[in-house]
Amino acid sequence: MREPMKTIEAAARLSGADPERFWWWITDEALDGMAAELSANNFCVLDGLLGRTFAGALRDEVAGVRAAGRLQLSKLAGGRNGSMLTYTHTAVRGDLVGWFDGEEAGLWPHGTLAKYLQKADTLIAQLGERVPLLAHIASRSKAMIACYPGAGARYIRHCDNSCDSGRGERCNGRRLTAIIYLNEGWAPLDGGELRVFAPYAPKGQPAVADVQPLFDRLLLFFADYRVPHEVLAAHADRLAITLWYFDKAEYTRARERGEAADMTDQSEAKSIEEEIAKFEARYGAGAMRHAESKVNTP
Repeated sequence: MREPMKTIEAAARLSGADPERFWWWITDEALDGMAAELSANNFCVLDGLLGRTFAGALRDEVAGVRAAGRLQLSKLAGGRNGSMLTYTHTAVRGDLVGWFDGEEAGLWPHGTLAKYLQKADTLIAQLGERVPLLAHIASRSKAMIACYPGAGARYIRHCDNSCDSGRGERCNGRRLTAIIYLNEGWAPLDGGELRVFAPYAPKGQPAVADVQPLFDRLLLFFADYRVPHEVLAAHADRLAITLWYFDKAEYTRARERGEAADMTDQSEAKSIEEEIAKFEARYGAGAMRHAESKVNTP
């Protein structure tokens, strides 16, 4: 399925058009290709979304955010909807993250994040006209900037939305995950590939694909059961920006449950402690507990 998109991407590069002025990826041909890949494989890859100049400027400002100490060790959420007790464990998820909207004073002197968000939102809106599962997207998360700082940092197999059919108490509203990679000069020995599995694939079944975190590569995939995935061990810095696009009805239901879930947080704390114990038994001690309330990451 990648061959048609590779041809379109190559044609865009050869045209010499300024990617800042000509958004080739919202041409009918490109959108039809992405829609076909998503429908057939549940994920699709788009190379050259931003162009090297703008992607480099975005990478530089992201590096500045990291240097400013605005990224922290990521947390794993527990509970029915991830709204209560959270914890960190470097053997399970080893990235540093921060959440941004592009308007933070002093962090984005050239406005690169806000410009990227405009491009991403435009693309997803256009895909919504071609992919029925994306037709009711009405909002998205803030941008999650993540850096896997080498040394084997990874994220074990999971789904971004523990939901099968859009309903149920574990649905969090996420319908589509969008990741842009900013790793110039990435090489296979650097690791950090995103490994994609088939829906409900049992342990031991071969992966569907290993997506390399190449510079200026956009990866789109359905956030629910359709795309179990993991981030393989990174042996060099791995920078990425992730967005989650929410299905309107499912996200509304998740928000409503979250407002009520605070009343039952204490009764669920025991089950989360058991979850932490399970991870510690498998990956070693070292989980740090955090008492919070966050129905959905912003």
